Amino acid sequence: MMFRFRKAGTRIAATGALVTLVVLALSAIVARTAIHRILLGSLDEELETLSIAIASDLEMRGVAELPHEALRAGMESNTLVYRLEHHAAVLFNNRGVIAATGDLARHARLPDLRALARPEEKHGEKPFTAPEPFTGQRRLCRFRVAHLGQNAAGTTLVIFRSIETISRTLDLVDVALALFVLAGFTATAVILAFAMRRALHPVEEVTAFAGRLTARDLSQRVEVVAAGEEFHRLADVINALIERLQLSFDAQRRLVSDVAHELKTPAAVIAAEAQELARGHLSPDEAREAQQTIAHAASGLAREVDDLLELARGDAAAVQPSEGIEFDVDEAVDDAVAASSALARERGIALVREGRADCRVAGSRAGVARAVANLILNAVRYSPRGSRVRVTTRTLEKACEIGVADSGPGIPAAERARIFERFVRLPGGRRDHPEGSGLGLAIVDQVVRAHDGNVEVLDSEEGGALFRVRLPASSSSDRRS
Repeated sequence: MMFRFRKAGTRIAATGALVTLVVLALSAIVARTAIHRILLGSLDEELETLSIAIASDLEMRGVAELPHEALRAGMESNTLVYRLEHHAAVLFNNRGVIAATGDLARHARLPDLRALARPEEKHGEKPFTAPEPFTGQRRLCRFRVAHLGQNAAGTTLVIFRSIETISRTLDLVDVALALFVLAGFTATAVILAFAMRRALHPVEEVTAFAGRLTARDLSQRVEVVAAGEEFHRLADVINALIERLQLSFDAQRRLVSDVAHELKTPAAVIAAEAQELARGHLSPDEAREAQQTIAHAASGLAREVDDLLELARGDAAAVQPSEGIEFDVDEAVDDAVAASSALARERGIALVREGRADCRVAGSRAGVARAVANLILNAVRYSPRGSRVRVTTRTLEKACEIGVADSGPGIPAAERARIFERFVRLPGGRRDHPEGSGLGLAIVDQVVRAHDGNVEVLDSEEGGALFRVRLPASSSSDRRS
């Protein structure tokens, strides 16, 4: 069953330690195999040499008249040549032991020899390791079995040597390798745990900072000490995010304050006029005037609430051009002109529609129509009676352009960037046109930005202001052009 650690640093350290354990274990197995081969290799060469020498001699001479001591004599005669003083040998056939030499072989019996020679069927005539069955001590030996032919046909030669000392050496090597693996695993786990704790300490600092941060105080910033470049970049990103949140909360607080101020005036007017009507002391003319005032204030209040809702919807989910539906810009502008025509007729302003763009934009047709209508209504409100407001469209390279020009007082260059902020009105605007709320141009800016476009304010040929909106044309417009 795998343990699941809650902390990422602990999981990384545990994984690294386990990988190290596997690598060290494999290395230990390889080293153990190599040491075994090295220690047993020279011994196997001696067994091979002695087996070939004695077997060749017996196959030439035969074993019919071989006395028991002959094999011992042959062993002793080859001792100086092959350095075989530590070996033992047994020669036997189906009837019994023919000859034997060496302390381990003196008590050899035929059943034991047959059982001992049986592994030869599996190993061939290669050396193998097995406990010796002669003395009852079961000492570990290295054996070499050879089945003789020619004049010694039917006999089997077993040559062997005790490897107790080598076995103890190999056991010590196994213990040393096991301790090496365990020590390496433990050291790796400790080092990785310490290193991960030090490396992830900045994350703990950032987590603690985020836990202390509240919306009431967004002036704090993340500071990481003695951390790597990655954590400094993380701190910079978090600080930038906090800064944006601070600006957003400040804007929200200003919006709430402005909304309260803007809605307070018409609400107070409605309340005051309603109280006068409720007293019943007004003349019929005064009562009608009070009712008109209430209706006008309520209309302005409803308009401001509608504008606020439009801005809130735009803030929550701005239309992205890639997600919108393609529409004809001329049709959206025509909708805006139709929506503004009633106020234009009431104020004696001529709406002049010029040019056809034959250009398509991806996004919200209703949103663009409302933005253009806000520009037209602004132009109508600030233009003198009997003047005209020109609404134009044309196609540019990869863009659709919409222009709204009036004959009003114009907008000073220093104020042209500020007028798109919410609840911002120029000094004379609130006095001359108290029905405005200062949200119309903010809606225009929001819609244009949502469509990846831009809006600018210039001087018009009529002496007033020219609002120019440019929206990126869709791919279908590029193909048609």
